Amino acid sequence: MHKIGQIFGCLIPVIVLGALVIFLAGCESQEKAKVEELKAATRSIVEEAYNKGNLDVLDDFYTTDFVYHMPPYPDFEGLEAYKQYITDLRIGYPDIELTIDDLIGEGDIGAMRWTFRGTQTGESPTLGIPPTGKQVTFTGCAVSHFVDGKIVETWNIVDYLGLLQKLGFKIIPPPK
Repeated sequence: MHKIGQIFGCLIPVIVLGALVIFLAGCESQEKAKVEELKAATRSIVEEAYNKGNLDVLDDFYTTDFVYHMPPYPDFEGLEAYKQYITDLRIGYPDIELTIDDLIGEGDIGAMRWTFRGTQTGESPTLGIPPTGKQVTFTGCAVSHFVDGKIVETWNIVDYLGLLQKLGFKIIPPPK
């Protein structure tokens, strides 16, 4: 009987350790599934809203008080302001093609490196750049914060210098 007690005494820590490992593996699996959901949401946003102009899809992925930061422009506050920004962008670049180059996620943060291609044929009211008729390609990175599966805030950093140069703007150094 004493030997059986020793065996069970040794087994209890092993069982507890095994249960902990299984629990942690399940949590990690849930976390990976959550990140994959956020990545799928990002792909849908790019394809539907930016590339196709279907702005209704944004209601599924953003909070109504969403804030879009895109320096040097003022913040776009609220989902409706963000929808107007995308509408204006599509007016300026009707053949827009936004491509995801890299997409990573961890926890409630998603990051995307992207490439934008389009021909600037209209004036984009939000951005204030006059139409040039030039085809451009430029890049940027966006980092989004998710709460309960919806985006509450995005920081988008764009290569504006490269874009302006492709549109024909010249950089003139200050006089000496």
